[in-house]
Amino acid sequence: MKMNRRISALLVATAAFLIPACGFAADYPAKPVKIIVPFAAGGAADMTTRLAAKVAEKYLGQPMAVENRPGGGGVTGYAEVAKSRPDGYTLSEVGPSVVIAPLTKKTNFTVDSFTPIVNMVYEPETIACLSERFKTWEELVAASQANPGGVKISVSGAMASDHLAVLRVLKKSGLKWVCVPTNGSSQAITAMLGGHVDLTIVSPSELSEQVRSGQVAYLLTLAPKRLEEYPELPIAAEKGIEVVDGPWRGLVAPKGTPEEAVAAIEAAFLKAFADPEFVDAYSKAGLPANMWMNRADFTALVDQQKVDIAEVIAETGVKTNK
Repeated sequence: MKMNRRISALLVATAAFLIPACGFAADYPAKPVKIIVPFAAGGAADMTTRLAAKVAEKYLGQPMAVENRPGGGGVTGYAEVAKSRPDGYTLSEVGPSVVIAPLTKKTNFTVDSFTPIVNMVYEPETIACLSERFKTWEELVAASQANPGGVKISVSGAMASDHLAVLRVLKKSGLKWVCVPTNGSSQAITAMLGGHVDLTIVSPSELSEQVRSGQVAYLLTLAPKRLEEYPELPIAAEKGIEVVDGPWRGLVAPKGTPEEAVAAIEAAFLKAFADPEFVDAYSKAGLPANMWMNRADFTALVDQQKVDIAEVIAETGVKTNK
């Protein structure tokens, strides 16, 4: 009898433990979901996330509040999300910097501290300047060769993905520029528009309006082939620079987030990606609306990036602070 009572007590305790987990799928989401963008408002990461979240929340059934946490090339925001409660109510926008930062800095997280959910977009890195400064890549090369180290280019952060892309271009081309780290792509763009630096490196969507108005010129893109939106823009390979690079922007949850929550968020975004409202919003912003990935493909991308970025760091001889 005592044994039976013990078994009964154990079963009751086990059932009590399982009830919240079993009820999670039916209840989630019971409140708004927060998405941390670890960069300043107005940049590509911010715009990409806000446009996608606005459509996805229709399918999730709860508001998705986007909050900016700039600092440390993404480290501030990533660290906050990594240590947040893994309950499905705090997510992070991520890009290559979530892989780069732990490889080059002392951080309290690694890319494995997160569970990939979806990738929202991919865009090639593109070198830009004020049209009055340079009009072609050839003009820039001539100025760089005439005054080595005299050309300055702003990047979104020290050892950020765009910084590594610039270092790869310089190594392959033999040019010498001064890289000026800022605190996010919006600040890097402002530095170039204000004439504080000669160049910046951006996603094509970030300065599309300024390019159309003639204020800004795109000189070179690190795309694998010419862009439909800018058919006259040369790719790096055409100039003898074998570099293909560009940021992806996805969503992750803290490691340990229940499968039910991850699946619900993925489902909401996959429905959003097929929604004409999303396609229209991305198209108007100059973003490709067909470069998203589901969880399986995004997870595979992140795993491959861990290998590729480690190789780039070794290739460029970057000195780390680890």
